Amino acid sequence: MSVSNIDASDQKVKEQANDMRTKYTIFTAVLERIPDMDLKEVVSVLVLVEPVRSVLRTHATRLAFIGENKELDQIIEQKLSELKTKYATLAGILERIHKMDLKDTAGGLLGIDAMESLLKLRMLVILAS
Repeated sequence: MSVSNIDASDQKVKEQANDMRTKYTIFTAVLERIPDMDLKEVVSVLVLVEPVRSVLRTHATRLAFIGENKELDQIIEQKLSELKTKYATLAGILERIHKMDLKDTAGGLLGIDAMESLLKLRMLVILAS
């Protein structure tokens, strides 16, 4: 990803964050903050994207293929508890995942990818300035 290939500006980050907030409401709390994040905040949230994506995928697998499975529910709940304890920033998102239906979970998977792209764009803006 290079600066010359992407419209990397603070305004672009703000526009995309506002657009994503309406599409991916589960991530609103984080999306609102991205345009004002410094490099350390961006990197710290970016590092958390993969664990959240993993929880979403596990939840989607349960909903799509397995159905009711108390063991898997316990594994998901344990992972959510660990992440909520370590990363308070994402606690609101993590709290909602276990209660999501398949449609909401699919939207969450799309949203986490979109949020990751926006975080990378914000990082690019910071590094280019």
